[in-house]
Amino acid sequence: MNRSFWIDLIRVVGALFVVAIHVSGRIAGGYAVEESAVSLGLAGLVSRCFCSACSKVAVSLFVMVSGALLLGRSDTLGEFYQKRFGKILLPFFAWNCIFIASLWIAGQSLKDGTPITLTSSIGAIFSGGVSGHFWFMYMLISLYLVAPFLSVFVRNAPKNMLTGFLALWFVAIVIFPLFHNVVKETLGIAEISKDFRFELVSLWVGFFVAGYVLKDVLISKRWALIALVAWCCFSIAGPVSGYLKNAYPDSSLSSLLVFTGKYVLPVAACQVTLTVIAFLALRSLGDLPSLASSRFGKMVIFTAPLTFGIYLSHHLLLTPVMKKLNLGGCNSWIIVSCAIPTLTIFFYFATAAGIYVLRRSRYLKFLVP
Repeated sequence: MNRSFWIDLIRVVGALFVVAIHVSGRIAGGYAVEESAVSLGLAGLVSRCFCSACSKVAVSLFVMVSGALLLGRSDTLGEFYQKRFGKILLPFFAWNCIFIASLWIAGQSLKDGTPITLTSSIGAIFSGGVSGHFWFMYMLISLYLVAPFLSVFVRNAPKNMLTGFLALWFVAIVIFPLFHNVVKETLGIAEISKDFRFELVSLWVGFFVAGYVLKDVLISKRWALIALVAWCCFSIAGPVSGYLKNAYPDSSLSSLLVFTGKYVLPVAACQVTLTVIAFLALRSLGDLPSLASSRFGKMVIFTAPLTFGIYLSHHLLLTPVMKKLNLGGCNSWIIVSCAIPTLTIFFYFATAAGIYVLRRSRYLKFLVP
């Protein structure tokens, strides 16, 4: 029960964060970069903090859970591909068609501005040109293609080799890009050859393997809560630092923030660090029977099977409603602070209700993985 619940918990948190990204991004300039947040005022800063905190871990948590569930299995190549691709390809294609139909009904074009025709629609499905959030599916399909081979590796590799793999992954993804920027500034080089960056492995393959390696790592409840506080602080450090640096450019604080932004936050607040912290905290809290049996736990267990469908479909409701609300110019940080969590919860449960109905339908349940 506990193992199932922690997986459900991470899935639900990941889905909520995905919805929160797309809500906060449309309120008071939430998609704006840290450097321009000062021009948007405190409302823009609050919105950017929500967007930054959620965007750095949402999809990564999904990938780590997938790695925890799929890697190390002894399925044959045919069995694995049949189970995985048979489960996701039809819903993915169907939701692409639904989004294209919704754009056509609304008199809109495809993402790149191309008019909707049969040929352009087929091309958009294969090239990722229907809706931006579908990028996750193309990445997931790539991971599924290599998963059986990674399973053989993790199943037979000694523990120290897996630890070394993750250490090299961290160095390649986090340390080398930081080193690259330091060398550029120190030597005054405009650009360094990409071959010099030593990108050893893909970002998502690393998260995939990390989920398998860390799935049985537990920390105490106290440390899990401390980890969540640390995750929250590190997550908003970038937007807050950028806001203060630009709001007070001539203060002594600005020099400290510039140093922190260049050499500390790229490690402490990077996607890898924040995702691992969040995963360990949620993994450990999800092992508590008291949480699983609470009302919150029952909600998690009920909606967790719907999260993949929520990811695929939530834009159908979210996009037109957010356009109607038109909160992009909101300058009240109080309204923004209340609106983002409220609308996130609304869109999550409204979409979950629709996915639940589809799952119960005799003819439309194929839309839900």
